Amino acid sequence: MPKLYEQNQLSAKGKLIPYAEFRPFDGTSFDKNNINFPYVISAAEQYLGKPVPNCPASVYMEFYRNGNRSRYEALYFARRTAMMNLLMAELTEKQGRFTDTLIDCIWAILEESTWVIPAHNHACHGNPKNCLPDAFNQNEDDDVRYCDLFSAATGAMLALVWYLGDGLLDEVTPVIRRRILDMLKNRIFHVYYDVRGTINGWMGDNGQILNNWTPWIVSNVMLAVMLCESDDAKRELAVERSMVLLDRFTSTYPSDGGCDEGPGYWGVAGASYFDAMEILSDMTGGALGLYHDPFVAKMCEYIVDFNLGGRVFVNFADAGHLLTPDMALLARAGRKCGSDKLTAYARSAYNSRNYSVWSHGNTPYRAILNSCEPQPADVTAQGKDEIFYPGLGVMITKNPKTGLALAVKGGHNGESHNHNDVGSFVLFKNGEPVFLDAGVETYCKDTFSSKRYTLWTMRSLYHNLPSLNGYEQKPGRQYRAEILSAENGVMEMELKNAYPAECGVQSYIRRVYLTDTGAVIEDTVRYAGEGSAEFSLMCHAMPVFDGNSMKIAGVTAEYDASLTAQTDDVALESKLMKEWSTDHLVRVRLASGRFTEKTFTLTITV
Repeated sequence: MPKLYEQNQLSAKGKLIPYAEFRPFDGTSFDKNNINFPYVISAAEQYLGKPVPNCPASVYMEFYRNGNRSRYEALYFARRTAMMNLLMAELTEKQGRFTDTLIDCIWAILEESTWVIPAHNHACHGNPKNCLPDAFNQNEDDDVRYCDLFSAATGAMLALVWYLGDGLLDEVTPVIRRRILDMLKNRIFHVYYDVRGTINGWMGDNGQILNNWTPWIVSNVMLAVMLCESDDAKRELAVERSMVLLDRFTSTYPSDGGCDEGPGYWGVAGASYFDAMEILSDMTGGALGLYHDPFVAKMCEYIVDFNLGGRVFVNFADAGHLLTPDMALLARAGRKCGSDKLTAYARSAYNSRNYSVWSHGNTPYRAILNSCEPQPADVTAQGKDEIFYPGLGVMITKNPKTGLALAVKGGHNGESHNHNDVGSFVLFKNGEPVFLDAGVETYCKDTFSSKRYTLWTMRSLYHNLPSLNGYEQKPGRQYRAEILSAENGVMEMELKNAYPAECGVQSYIRRVYLTDTGAVIEDTVRYAGEGSAEFSLMCHAMPVFDGNSMKIAGVTAEYDASLTAQTDDVALESKLMKEWSTDHLVRVRLASGRFTEKTFTLTITV
């Protein structure tokens, strides 16, 4: 849990390249005067002759009224995607046919009452929470004092528009770029330079435990500062502030570099930390680069370690199991940090279409660097079939002979983007799910509210875990695992503290490992008196049962003959239907009778 800038006694004092001398993206092949992304032109053409998507107040208020956040966000992000594609298309083609539509998009975004999405809006001036933002003045009650993930990303995109589109936009009118600067100063720089306290919890000014918000926002704010802030004293202030915030972020990060938010959030957690560090390095001519620190490489190598093969990743927390990591970013991290693991992984998935392309997303600085990242070196790195992350309590083990990949987690139920899943596991065979973690549905108002753990995807009953005496796990750091051992591909955990005391369990030890022919899940449960257990197994499709065994995904899973099997269909909404290519999953429930102490063994054979 290092504070890298503090430990390395780094300071911005006297190290910043003066704005007048600074050349953005120096040392790369990126040339703002020679943009050449011809494939963006067809994407940009779809916007010609069409109005900018409208973002009505009534749609903003849907989050407050019915919990839907998707409809407004779709319109909001469509504007930004259009703006960036139109910019790159016009800079590539240089014929003027995209300019007016580009300006329409810029102007519409500048006219938005707030860049904060409704799901992140704060109550103020007596308005109901998440109704409409009050964002008109810089006073202590106003939302202008607040910056969320996507207002920071919007600021970064507009800063790039300001920087790359100088000749293009000023030829029409200098008012556009002047207004961009004014809005950046009001909505982004003002918050970063001047606002302290509780409202921007991602800053950690009141000791908050931080998550992906911090490096993601820091990286986007600092791109805007790097490109658009001409006051050298304020640039230095911003860099100093960034080092403090990044140190606060890593101060609670596991020393093994593991991301407790899961691989789905790593791209804007550890990866955004790397982005932010690169910007600070750029602005100081390399003086604030931390490429030599092993912890930086570990943060990036996490995503390689959590790969189960192909596009399949360990998807604990709010994450999908199918990901396509940013290979250009990993190639760059491998090259700069000297990590053969990262370089070899990027090389193994190298495709020229993944490099030298424009894909802005919500990390536009990264997009620029990716567009000019060279092909990764042809190196090899010795992979491991057994990996343990002690900070997360996660073990990953693979058997190339059987094609099985197993991941099991300890940890606690107070993690960022937590599911109540202490002790759960996932098992895949040649990339196909045997026992899975469903992931998370489309975000809505309930996802990050007091109702979070009423959602089925968050409950332990819908993970590969038992209920004990009818009790499921509860949220909170106190509900945790004790790792007894994790070596030689075998993980053993005491899970009694993951369940409420009223369930009466005195000990619940789970032992998980792969064998030469399959896998074993061994559960030993002991009660003070008598109790019962019902084990859930989440499956992609209905197993075929035969006595006390079931066939699924090319394996046979044999369970204790004393257990009674039942199945439930679990209906999926659109996001999960797309991910799992089905409209439902199957939950197998294996129920015991009454007992005082018993060991239940699930034996999987290929």
